[in-house]
Amino acid sequence: MESTIYSRFKELVKNDPDHPAVIDERSCVNYAGLDRLVDSLISRFPSFIPARVGIVMDHSVEMIGSILAVIKSGAAFVAVEPDFPPERLTTFLIENGVDFVITQEKYAGLVRDFTRLIITSEVFIDPALHPLPDRSQANRPAYIMYTSTPDGFPLGVAVGNSQVIHFAEAFRRTYNISGDDILLQFSACIMNIFIQEVFGALLNGAALAIPSASTRNNLEALVRFIDSQYVTVISGFPYLMMELDNLEALPMTVRLLISGGDVLHAASVSHLLEQVTVYNTYGPAEATVSVTCCCCTPDSVLPDGSFPIGKPMNGTDVMILDDDLREVAPGAEGEICLIGDGLADYYTGDHRGDLQPFAVISDGRRVFRTGDIGRQLPDGNYAYLRHKDSEVNILGKRVVTGEVERAMKKSDEVDDCVVVHYVDEQGAAYLVAYVVPKSRSFRLSWVKNRMAQYLPAYMIPEFFVLLKALPTDAAGAVNPKALPVVLKDGKAG
Repeated sequence: MESTIYSRFKELVKNDPDHPAVIDERSCVNYAGLDRLVDSLISRFPSFIPARVGIVMDHSVEMIGSILAVIKSGAAFVAVEPDFPPERLTTFLIENGVDFVITQEKYAGLVRDFTRLIITSEVFIDPALHPLPDRSQANRPAYIMYTSTPDGFPLGVAVGNSQVIHFAEAFRRTYNISGDDILLQFSACIMNIFIQEVFGALLNGAALAIPSASTRNNLEALVRFIDSQYVTVISGFPYLMMELDNLEALPMTVRLLISGGDVLHAASVSHLLEQVTVYNTYGPAEATVSVTCCCCTPDSVLPDGSFPIGKPMNGTDVMILDDDLREVAPGAEGEICLIGDGLADYYTGDHRGDLQPFAVISDGRRVFRTGDIGRQLPDGNYAYLRHKDSEVNILGKRVVTGEVERAMKKSDEVDDCVVVHYVDEQGAAYLVAYVVPKSRSFRLSWVKNRMAQYLPAYMIPEFFVLLKALPTDAAGAVNPKALPVVLKDGKAG
């Protein structure tokens, strides 16, 4: 029988039950204890067998136990951060048809429209409870990750048990993960890197260390946590690497840094390269976390100051194709397309028909069109160049400008608008909104407050420019080249 996430986890429980599994700032649980927590949580599930279960919780031992409980029950978990804007949170859970939501008392009001299972910080683990049946299947979705269409409508990416198993094995081999490692859980649960942190640890016999939200948001406190918990592996976006690079030194236990989710520039890790091994990775949610990696060295820096995204990890092929899905000449630009066992199963949500990047090429293989432009380098590494559509990463988080525009137009203050991204002197992207107001009494505060009901803070533009009309080209489309450029030096904000 093909392995599932839970069956692989159960093997590790049997092999080393006393090994630490998850550590947060309140408690620590070993592999056997985490397994008992999983069964205790499942015993509180509604009587029916769920298909999809929402999770809206603080990051903690209980959250990880809830994720594994949903998977063991045979369902897919749909995790959303509690600080998601209420309208956005509710819409995503509704469109994914969750059967119930696991949450905490303080967040119960956010999910009042759903059947709720309230989890306390001290879940009673019944030692007399017999192990419950494992209903997970290799060909069933394990989780649904948030994404959106180019126009900004929410979508879910359904990723199966087998894809996660495939990724965890590639992760172990690539980075030599073992029971001696402790991985930091830093990323938000709606991010690809969250999956890497959780299952890269718990499917490879390592431990997962989870700082509180306040610790994550304070670099000095985060470094103390990393040091006190003997963390060995840190995954994160380039902005985290940049912050760590400014430290005098990393804690001595850290051996590996893995950057992903955005372009990594050499200037962001120059000091880190003198201390530890640093990898740059690439991979969309549809390809189960990451599909390529590059070990960063001073010799591997590209002319623009960035690092390549590397070569394929185990079991994944990368092809650079043209618009007709034909392979381009060596070294030429084209769309980065992915082939392999890690590709997601399908999309979920009301707008899944709006996004159809999966295709079949001439040899019959299924490929995922990333929408990213890249090229293969002479040494076999791949370089990411840009994205084809209106997509950008802000603080390591994917932003579709069309979604920002839709939220802005919900305000009665806005007649028309367009959102454009620029890059500052440090290589970080920022958003500028060009707005045509409906009246002279336009109030920016009202617009921002309205947007905050639908968008997280990182998606609200830093700058707003009022215009009498949006410039258009001969075809009547907005001409971004005719918009006034708003510069930022990278030091402010």
